[in-house]
Amino acid sequence: MQVLGTGLGALEGPVTCRDGSLIVTSIDQGKLYRIADGRAQVFAITGGGPNGATEGEHGLIYVAQNGGAAPAKNEIPSAAGVQVVEHSGELRRFGDEMRSPNDLCFGPDGFLYVTDPTRKPERDDGRIWRCNVETQECTQIITCDWYPNGIGFSTDDHWIYVADSRHCRIVRMPLSDPRPDTVETVLVLDHGIPDGFAFDADENIIIACPRFEPGGGDVQVYRDGRLIEVIRPGTSKLYTNLAISQEAQLYICDAERGEVLARSWQCPGLPLHPFRNC
Repeated sequence: MQVLGTGLGALEGPVTCRDGSLIVTSIDQGKLYRIADGRAQVFAITGGGPNGATEGEHGLIYVAQNGGAAPAKNEIPSAAGVQVVEHSGELRRFGDEMRSPNDLCFGPDGFLYVTDPTRKPERDDGRIWRCNVETQECTQIITCDWYPNGIGFSTDDHWIYVADSRHCRIVRMPLSDPRPDTVETVLVLDHGIPDGFAFDADENIIIACPRFEPGGGDVQVYRDGRLIEVIRPGTSKLYTNLAISQEAQLYICDAERGEVLARSWQCPGLPLHPFRNC
């Protein structure tokens, strides 16, 4: 593993941007870092607790702002919602109805999808939102009795995939009809807790899995619901999220040590919307 940055705080939301840089969020520091040419520099100060992130049209960065939920501990307040980061680092925000957003991604329909768990020990309450980034209108499409965490789309755009951190599984629901009784289990983790995840071009799902037991967390690779590989980058308990670039580089956020780790991958990552068909 190559270490691209240290001292960056409780990291989340790696975004492989179209300009070749990598954006990560620092939940406790309330910052976004841009990593390019092996150097990490502060790109924006968001305050609160910036969680997941993704890139949209025109290079805008969309951030799931949790409103200062743990492990956020900086002194710059921010209300919960979706923050939009301009090229200059300036911010705007929408989604006042949200409680504590965790992760987000664009769908094939151009809408932004946001997971919004209630952050309590039972992990038994959450929501998923569909947002029009032009009008800033947000519609709650599902409520659930589990903890919606990472979110994404596979090669089959018919399905929304979500990490359920209460039941340690990945679920999916049809984009055309998302509701509690259309949710189906795709896979159950062998061990650990599912956090952020990504698909690669070979249709594997790669999951960052925190684990608070001896040996720490890891990254698990599944194909057709079956565990095919376990990657142990080190002994950290908090591998929180990951991304795979078009140059077949895997980036892993280590939130315990404040490091971004990188290694080669066997194939490119599946391009994210809205750039999948570009």
